Amino acid sequence: MTTARPAGAPPPDTRAFQRIVRHVEGAIAAGSLKPGDRLPSERELVDRFGVARSSVREALRVLESMELVRSTACDPRGPQVQPFSTGPVRRSLAMLTSTQALSLPELVQFRMIVDASANLMAAIRRTDAQLRALERSIDRMRAAMDPGARVASGAETGQVEFSRADLEFHEIIAEAGGNQLIQLYGEVIREAVLRLIERTISAAEDQPALMLRSIGHHTAVLAAIEARDGPRASRLARESLYAYYAAHVAPVDREIMANLVRECGGRIEH
Repeated sequence: MTTARPAGAPPPDTRAFQRIVRHVEGAIAAGSLKPGDRLPSERELVDRFGVARSSVREALRVLESMELVRSTACDPRGPQVQPFSTGPVRRSLAMLTSTQALSLPELVQFRMIVDASANLMAAIRRTDAQLRALERSIDRMRAAMDPGARVASGAETGQVEFSRADLEFHEIIAEAGGNQLIQLYGEVIREAVLRLIERTISAAEDQPALMLRSIGHHTAVLAAIEARDGPRASRLARESLYAYYAAHVAPVDREIMANLVRECGGRIEH
C-alpha cells in the first residue's frame, strides 16, 4: 500500500545529487572555488545538503566526469577543484558532429565563418616557425599525390594522408591566430568536415585535379598570411569552401554561402 503525500508537501527529491553539482558549478563560475581548492568531505556534504551519502557520491562522479574536480581514494582532504578543461566541451561537440545531428550546410557555413576569422588573426600573429610548419603541411599534401607512394601504401592511403595534411594546415593557422575558442570549435568542425573532404576526393572524377586545386588554394593562403594580408587570407577561406561545397547543398544554403563570400569582398566562381 502506498502512502499518499500530504497536500502542499514538496515532491521527493529524486535528483538530490544535482543540487550539489549546481552548487559546485556556481561556486567555480563565481570564483569562490578556485583550482587547487578542496570540497568538503563526503560526510560534511551529507550534513550540509541534507542528502544521502549515495547522492553525494553520485554528485562527485558527475563532477569528475565534467573534469571539474578530482577525488583520490582515502584522501581525507576532500575532492580537489581542477583547472578549467575544454575536454568535456570538445567531446560534446565531437558527439554532436559524429552523430550527423548537424547538416553539411551547417558545418560548411560555420567553417566559412571560423576559418575566415582564423586566417585573419593568423596573418597578424603568425611566427616564422608557424609559416614553416604550414609549408611542411603543403609538402605533405603534394607527397600524398605521388602515385608511387599511393601504390606502395594502398590506394586510399594517399587520400587519407592528403586530407590529414589539409586538416593539419588549418590547425596550425588556428593556433597561430591565438584564439582558444576558435581553436576548440574549429578543430571539432574541421574533423567532421575532414570526413567530407575524404568522401569528396573519393567521389571526384578527376582526383588529382581536385587535389592540385586544393594545394593551390593552400599555397595562396600561406602567401597571404606570410604577407600579413589578413583580409585576403580571410576571403580565400570563404571562396574556397564555397567553390568546394556549393554544388552539394540546397539553393537556399548556397545563397547563404554566397553572401558570406560577398560580405568580405570575395568572388563567386561558376
